[in-house]
Amino acid sequence: MESVPEKSRFLTSGDEAGTAPADRAFRPDVEGLRALAIMIVVAFHVGIRRVPGGYAGVDVFFVISGFVITGVLMRDRQLTGRIGFIEFYARRARRILPMALLVIVASLLAMHALVASSAWPLLNGDARWSSLFVANFRFASVTPTILTQRIQSPFEHYWSLAVEEQFYIVYPALFVAAVLTLRRLSLRTALTILLVVVVVVSLWVSVSSSHVGQLGAYYLPFARAWELAVGALVAVCTETWRRIPHHFGAALSWVGLAGILWSAAEISLRIPYPGAIAILPVASAALVIIGGTSAPSWGAESLLGLAVFRSIGRVSYSWYLWHWPFLAIAAARAHTSVLASPLGKNLVLATLALGLSYLTYRFVEQPVRHARWLIDRAGYSMAGAALLVGSCMVLTYLW
Repeated sequence: MESVPEKSRFLTSGDEAGTAPADRAFRPDVEGLRALAIMIVVAFHVGIRRVPGGYAGVDVFFVISGFVITGVLMRDRQLTGRIGFIEFYARRARRILPMALLVIVASLLAMHALVASSAWPLLNGDARWSSLFVANFRFASVTPTILTQRIQSPFEHYWSLAVEEQFYIVYPALFVAAVLTLRRLSLRTALTILLVVVVVVSLWVSVSSSHVGQLGAYYLPFARAWELAVGALVAVCTETWRRIPHHFGAALSWVGLAGILWSAAEISLRIPYPGAIAILPVASAALVIIGGTSAPSWGAESLLGLAVFRSIGRVSYSWYLWHWPFLAIAAARAHTSVLASPLGKNLVLATLALGLSYLTYRFVEQPVRHARWLIDRAGYSMAGAALLVGSCMVLTYLW
């Protein structure tokens, strides 16, 4: 087995390389793709009518997440010959928890200051489920259809984080199981078989359980796992994508970019979602990454790799967390819904959230991810994660 230098696991920023060993350690197009995903999500949430399918940006995020996490696992195994489960979950905790729980606490404070007290017990419950990263099950239960009458929760968007975390909990074990069970096969072949099975089964669940106006399949991991698995397959097959002719790879990436934009502009609530139509944004995101593997110069990376997109992409996680509480709490304060709020007001709030995202990225997200004393002691990260989650849970009961 070819070894991978330790330094190839990390970028100059100190972040992990989220690509397969055969790929470039850093993909500017993937960082820019994060920016595109969050921009169309925010555009949908603030009420820009030309983006009725902006929620497809979450599907793009799922593909990116599957791609990145598989790249991390593959580099880890090629370097060490194993998967360090404690180290893996410690890295995920440092990456995800500080910002997620900070936004929950800040949202609780704002909610109790600005929203009618009659709504507090309901929203405290939402915060509790979100703290445990099972918000998707909560919202699938309390908002089963788009017609459900309920105050908009500032924690509603935590459903997608819950889906990703549930995938992260299961996937490393499946990764190892595939390698051990199919030990006569290469790593790529074993993972390809596993992931194809996940895609087929989960996509079937998604198509068969998606109905117009119903949100069960929208929130639940069984109908979403295939989207992360597609991203994982893209990472596993990196060596194949590298052999694609450059001009063809460039074309694929532009087609993928166009597909994402078309999804945001044309998908609507009149179509069962995720269902079969989600194949379009998922496949499009995969094409952008596949094409960029082969042709970084002439493909969509020439646009997505621009500084403005990369800058937004870096704070996309923080912006995703902050923007919805700004919008939802302001709407609840005005006794209306987010989409019924004035567009100008929503744009201002989303912009303020973006500014706050840069601050928390700089002073919360990055310092925790790169804290040497936590990196060298995975147990501290896990203990800190348990303490943070427990404290957040206690806070929801105190109110």
